[in-house]
Amino acid sequence: MSTLTTYASAAQRDSASPASSNTGLCIFRSDTNAIEVSDGVVYRAFNNDGVYSQVANFDGAGDYIDTNEKFDFIQKTCDFTVTCWVKFTDHTSTAANQFILGSSSGGGDVGMMLWYDNRSTSGSNKQLRVLVSPTGSGSGTNNVYVNVNNAITDNDWHHIAVTGSGSGGTLRLYKDGSEIGSTGGLTTTTDTALYDMLIGAVGSGPIGFLNGAVDEVAIFDYELSSNEISNLVSSHNYTGATSLYKFEGNANDSIGTNDGTNNGATFEGALVAL
Repeated sequence: MSTLTTYASAAQRDSASPASSNTGLCIFRSDTNAIEVSDGVVYRAFNNDGVYSQVANFDGAGDYIDTNEKFDFIQKTCDFTVTCWVKFTDHTSTAANQFILGSSSGGGDVGMMLWYDNRSTSGSNKQLRVLVSPTGSGSGTNNVYVNVNNAITDNDWHHIAVTGSGSGGTLRLYKDGSEIGSTGGLTTTTDTALYDMLIGAVGSGPIGFLNGAVDEVAIFDYELSSNEISNLVSSHNYTGATSLYKFEGNANDSIGTNDGTNNGATFEGALVAL
């Protein structure tokens, strides 16, 4: 009878069974619920359909990825879709905003941002928030927000999607394939975003570092329907996307030409599925 050796962390695994000397070794990670196999260099994790998958991990203290692209069509057309998987290290933390991604760092900056707000000082209650801002005046005129209380109340993986339906249209927020909030009145602009789209933080500083992991960031230059969002959760089929960041050991764009620059994030195998 064979057994599958279990390790509770990457450090424990590497100390006992380093990948470099255990080609072909198969182990189980109890902290990620993933099966991992050594290829002689690193351990590769497999999700529930057997597809090799890595994610970008952020420590909340300075890690982020710069896509080197502003994705200006988001606020210039308001016709877009942005999707990703996210998992917080500690969703109860009230220390600061944690930004999943964004090309804006405030209500007066041109661009968009998606973040988690559980700050004790702001009275926010586990809010998942998204903003599309067409103004650079600092006044916040014509900003459109969707704010959903108690949107994420655990440290598990969740699929998040944001869509816009064009000028005068609706900003929608989805979690795990279902719409959880919306706001009308999107306003287009000719202005360029102030900052590149960052993953795990926002702004030029940057600020609002994420403590957690992100996977499969996909950006479309049109609105996906609710059915398409729901299907995307299980299919992982990103046909039609302009950019896709799969984080398979790097920050490259696997569909487009907007390869990212990694600033401290680490890439490790994880189980990314509902």
